[in-house]
Amino acid sequence: MKKQILTSLPCVGALSLLAATFSANAMAGNPAFPPVDKRPAQAAAEQPRFFVKYHEGKEQQARELLHSNDIEVVDALDNQHVLVVSATQEQIDKLSNEELIDYVEPEPIRRLYSQ
Repeated sequence: MKKQILTSLPCVGALSLLAATFSANAMAGNPAFPPVDKRPAQAAAEQPRFFVKYHEGKEQQARELLHSNDIEVVDALDNQHVLVVSATQEQIDKLSNEELIDYVEPEPIRRLYSQ
């Protein structure tokens, strides 16, 4: 029995090493794990995004105001009465004096702690 266990241990070790080698090679060629992270450069090329907080019950008027200023609405946070927009700083500055808009702030940049 001991002899059988002792002869099977090297086989198990060799198989484990072989499996680890193939899985590492599979991850290296996986397009989901790019070797160079190009996302910061892509983010810098895009227009900045802002949170536009509107007063309760004024969503339609706020959307019309944004549309009239050629500001693209990217997303909506209905429960918080916030529209996420993509615009230049000059376009956003025009909104600061509007009665429909409570406030405008830049969308925060989120990063993992490891970066």
